[in-house]
Amino acid sequence: MADTPRAMSAADIAEWRNGWRVALGAGIGMGTGVSLYLYVASIFIGPISEEFGWSRGAISFGSMMSFLTGAVTLPILGRYLDRLGFRRVAIFCCFGLASVYALNALQTGVYEIYIAMMIAGGVFGGGTSSIIYTRPVIASFARQRGLALGIATAGTSIAAMIAPPLLMYVITEYGWRPGFFALAALTALIGLPLALALIGKAKEATAHASDDVDDAPVNVPDVTLREAVKRGRFWLLVLAIACINIPGSGVLGQLAPLVSDTGLNDGDVAIVMSIYAAGLLVGRLITGFSLDRFPPQWVGAITTLVPAIGIVLLMIPEPSFALAALAVALIGAQQGAEVDLFAYFISRSFGLKHYGSIFGVIAMAGAISTAIALVSFGKIHDATGSYDLGLQVGAVLFCVGALAFALIGREAAAGSVVVTA
Repeated sequence: MADTPRAMSAADIAEWRNGWRVALGAGIGMGTGVSLYLYVASIFIGPISEEFGWSRGAISFGSMMSFLTGAVTLPILGRYLDRLGFRRVAIFCCFGLASVYALNALQTGVYEIYIAMMIAGGVFGGGTSSIIYTRPVIASFARQRGLALGIATAGTSIAAMIAPPLLMYVITEYGWRPGFFALAALTALIGLPLALALIGKAKEATAHASDDVDDAPVNVPDVTLREAVKRGRFWLLVLAIACINIPGSGVLGQLAPLVSDTGLNDGDVAIVMSIYAAGLLVGRLITGFSLDRFPPQWVGAITTLVPAIGIVLLMIPEPSFALAALAVALIGAQQGAEVDLFAYFISRSFGLKHYGSIFGVIAMAGAISTAIALVSFGKIHDATGSYDLGLQVGAVLFCVGALAFALIGREAAAGSVVVTA
């Protein structure tokens, strides 16, 4: 475990010279994949509810079914990722997800069809997410892996900053159906071709730091999924991702109506959602930079404590625009750090050969947690008329997640594979 920050060397610069296109391409792929829908899904809640008479809880149930389906398929996608490489999986799933968006735009108000479409979205969505696009990044970067992951995942933040105001305008002027068609075009016709062109075909195989870079900071032996589940670190990561995703996804899934309920108008709500995305961007870059230079378990613990403050601020009655913006920015900062943290810890703890399989199982825990959060926050609002109870539970869970990251340091000191900054 590194005790002092490590400065960037000539070898680090050489790694960026060779791999910057991969990081950029992965960022575009993630930014136009299923994560974009998660950031903008709450914009569709009001118009769909008004047109079809569905409650917020009923609409959120569809999101829960989507993530439960995605949770089941993530380990399978991880195995195909390890065997086939990211390219084939990404192409198949991107076109599948775009088809789901288009079919959603054509729905006539049959609730069962809506649920079926959300389930299909869960199947294809995982193949457009971080589990797929972080694979070429970690294969291209060893010394600067944390920062590379931060820059790659920043693509979702940039997309989330741009998309909410545009989609809000499209929905306001033309209706929610053109909004779904716009998402389909972004995923299959813009994002995927750009991502594949930038990443290229050469980053399917595993790369080790010691193979390509002198004075490499890490040399982690490859661990199978069966071996990984026997280690305490694996279960601490499962606990951490669950504690992060329940409050984080619960707030994000209801972000537009949650902020609107504080008294802000539609224009301010759209701006606050963009500020949330800005928090994602800042969180990703700072976390990625820090992971390469400071003890990773403390980076994880500190970044997971920050959103608890944001949760508390959101519970203040009738907050000002500035206070609401600060609150969602703090929550967004941690959510932005999530992918960086787990991709980094998994690759540094268990190696790269079985990265997809191990990440798939841990991500499954995250997807199940997200599904629980999406339906729970909506149901809490339906039952109590506010989101306060969900926010209170969320603040506690963020603290537990921070503790899980802190305990990874003790578990490493006891003799497990050590994460090196």
